Amino acid sequence: MKKLVLLMMAVFFALVMFFACQGEAPQEEPAPEPEAAAPAETADADPADEFPGFDTLKEAADSEAWAPWFPIYVEYWEATEEMRMTTYGGGGRQEAEGMEIEKINYLELYPFLRTNYAGFPFSKGYYRSRGHIYALTDVIDTERLPDWDQRPASCMSCKSTDVVVGINEHGDDFYGKSFADVVGENTVGCLDCHDHQDASVKVQRDYVFEALAHDSFRHIDPEGRDDLTCAQCHVNYYFHEETRKPTLPWSTGLTVEDQLEHYNMDRRSDEWEHEITGALVAKIQHPEYELYHEGNNRNIHSRLGLGCTDCHMPQMEDDDGKQYSSHTWTSPLTHVEESCLRCHGNWGAEETVSKAESVQGKVYEKQNRIGRDLADFIKAVGEKIGNGDMSDEDLEKVREIQREAQFYWDFIWVENSSGFHNWQEAHRVLDNADKLIQEGMQIAN
Repeated sequence: MKKLVLLMMAVFFALVMFFACQGEAPQEEPAPEPEAAAPAETADADPADEFPGFDTLKEAADSEAWAPWFPIYVEYWEATEEMRMTTYGGGGRQEAEGMEIEKINYLELYPFLRTNYAGFPFSKGYYRSRGHIYALTDVIDTERLPDWDQRPASCMSCKSTDVVVGINEHGDDFYGKSFADVVGENTVGCLDCHDHQDASVKVQRDYVFEALAHDSFRHIDPEGRDDLTCAQCHVNYYFHEETRKPTLPWSTGLTVEDQLEHYNMDRRSDEWEHEITGALVAKIQHPEYELYHEGNNRNIHSRLGLGCTDCHMPQMEDDDGKQYSSHTWTSPLTHVEESCLRCHGNWGAEETVSKAESVQGKVYEKQNRIGRDLADFIKAVGEKIGNGDMSDEDLEKVREIQREAQFYWDFIWVENSSGFHNWQEAHRVLDNADKLIQEGMQIAN
């Protein structure tokens, strides 16, 4: 019996040792560490992760230098060379033979402009704006400005990445330098909106922040928005009398009435005594940002939280399915599938274009009619002055009317969306100009 018990205990311990050893790995040489795999070029890889940045702003001013890290974006930027016409927009026409760009001369297309701008450089040269890549070319080759050595560098403010370099080197003194001394070969490009070290979106012109210091926005908080970079150029502005630095007339607000109030505080660099009537009038410069986001009537798209980039820089897809934001900055009607149909998919492309052009067409026809009426009013006043048939009191009154009416009309005329950015506000402003002109015509007659 004793032997049987000992035998059973021996078997038990043997089994315990057997199962305990099953978890032990054999002692072998450690396996070599796997080699690091090369980064896969996946559809969601971000080129900014590998962007080393530029050592200097001067290097970054050449947009082609960004291509090794952002090839698709540079390709989109280069596509601004293409003239993509829409019914009420686009920068020109491309001939089928030879692909030469035809610049559209507004002074020939709308003869009343010569009267409305008489005595101001816009009556000598005024072409429809073209793609961003032509910005420098068009300001170099213009009938509006004097010779290069007589122009201030401020004429380049929105036309070249070299401005970012110049401001960094010279501060505000840059704007008063001779155009001939600072003009280079770099047009609008990457450095205008992106930091040269990490490619993050960045406002590069401090006059925007000087304007924001007035805290006059009523509908949005513009700081921190990607589309604030658009406000570096697509706004109304004039040059400071002493420094020649661009100034945005936002001290009292951004509506057309607010900006007129700002102008009425002091004479500005883009005001002139009209050649025909002697009225002190002002030249407005493309207030796209103000009309879109501000106004007595607020645009539905801005109210929904959309900005410039949502419609003008939609997500595009390449052949591999990778998505990029378009950097071609053209009318959304040239890519309605990627822009408009994201929200209005039930309309379809054809109906979307039709609805948009219907809105634009009404503003377009009204602004042209009022532009012609304004010219007729100016001519009527000029004729009365020439004949000595107007009292000093009436002359003062019609000059005040012309100043205000022309400010309102021009605010919508030079805004590049044919009113689409805020059509209710566009009609309101034009209607006010219309009433003023009719009032002035009664006095003139």
